[in-house]
Amino acid sequence: MSVFITKTVKFIFKAADRLVNTLFITLLLLLLILTVYITSENKRILDEADSKVYTAYKPTSEDTTSFDELRAINNEIVGWLTIDDTKIDYPLTHTTNNDKYVNTSATGEFSLSGALFLDFRNAPDFSDPLTVIYGHNMTDDMMFGVIDKYSDPFFFKEHKHGTLFFGGDYYDVSVFAYLMADAHDTSVYSPTLKEDDVESWIAHVRETAVNFDSKPLSGGRMLLLSTCSSGITNGRDLLAAVITPGGKPPEAKEVGHSTSPAQLSGIIRREKINIYIVYMGIALAVLTVIYFILKRRKKKKHEQGK
Repeated sequence: MSVFITKTVKFIFKAADRLVNTLFITLLLLLLILTVYITSENKRILDEADSKVYTAYKPTSEDTTSFDELRAINNEIVGWLTIDDTKIDYPLTHTTNNDKYVNTSATGEFSLSGALFLDFRNAPDFSDPLTVIYGHNMTDDMMFGVIDKYSDPFFFKEHKHGTLFFGGDYYDVSVFAYLMADAHDTSVYSPTLKEDDVESWIAHVRETAVNFDSKPLSGGRMLLLSTCSSGITNGRDLLAAVITPGGKPPEAKEVGHSTSPAQLSGIIRREKINIYIVYMGIALAVLTVIYFILKRRKKKKHEQGK
């Protein structure tokens, strides 16, 4: 009877050991699959957000046919925004709500990176005193991911100029302020701003700005570029700019010529998701090694005990 019980106990322990091994290997494989999926999905989203996707449609001084072709694909395209020496170089969209282009690309397809879009309350021809433009805060400075770098005075000083194209003409874009605000702050978010209130709006921006250009502002309509702040639920990073007629088509330039310590800190912070993925892979590899070491030791002890 005791022999039977002993064999039964051994059988149960072996079965339990096999079950634990199977569960461990299964969990390991699932974690590996999840790691690969997260990595590939992150890359896919970034690829969709890359302004190079739209380069073929960008209007030039010689020809705007390609831009017209993009508008034929999506008639809600209203213009093109470029900020020199940054990755902000995208078509602009406008529709009847502020939801559609949160997860719809400029070509009208589903995309988690969305598109740059005007506030639905604004006129699509930029005739309002203040036009608000929204975009996602993406890793690697994609979409409006570069805006938080304007908190660095050095970066702010070196990246204040750009071009806005709409209605067949180019307009000069001059950034004059970087600020942070709450998403529900109507004193900043004022797409229905009246002409008589522009000066008071600028004064409010000056008071709340992290960086502000002290040079006198020439006459022109205002732009407010808005994106989510990293780590703050309702926080927003904002660039205020003025647009004036007579802009020239932007030249093709390499981006990111200089990186200050503050810029580098921003890049590191925004790359955390990729670091976490690497850490997960390392942890899985370490667990696998430990598992097989313990397994081998257990087998040796078992053989020595016979």
